[in-house]
Amino acid sequence: MAIFGAWWRATTSSQERSSWAILDIHHYHAWGPACSGAVEGPPTGRYACSDVEARNEVLGKCSQWASVYRETLEKECEKGLKLASAEFSASTHHSVRHACNDVATLRTTYEMQLHAANQANVELFWWSYKMPYGGAFRSAWSLRHLLYLLGVFPGGPDVGDFHCGDHVPPPGQPEDASI
Repeated sequence: MAIFGAWWRATTSSQERSSWAILDIHHYHAWGPACSGAVEGPPTGRYACSDVEARNEVLGKCSQWASVYRETLEKECEKGLKLASAEFSASTHHSVRHACNDVATLRTTYEMQLHAANQANVELFWWSYKMPYGGAFRSAWSLRHLLYLLGVFPGGPDVGDFHCGDHVPPPGQPEDASI
């Protein structure tokens, strides 16, 4: 990260770094073995989805990435940098067979990252607003679907017209309507 900070300092001016140039890092707990969670727990993930104490401990430590990101780059440049993570999600593991999909873990993963980024003044952007054909990954990668699961988005789940080859009729159309 320090090398990247030195490059950022050499590539942009102080005025650019504080006004319009935004440094972006894509951070995912799902691809870091130190931060991933799995249904079966260790050694596949650092914690089991059902182990609330271990999950909170690991996610608490791993969510510190935002402050480390800011502190490291400010040592190389100066304070007041515009920083972002323009791709993040609530996913806990890179393999759909192992990823946590329970709402409690998804909520905790989302909220801890959001809190840490807000504390470090790092802007976050969700990876995908909708991904109706995302299968088992949809609950952690589709912001619309996660917000639906959390009870925030009342518009219904993030589903497409077709799911696993079956037609899902539009609202108001009978189930047996032909395509």
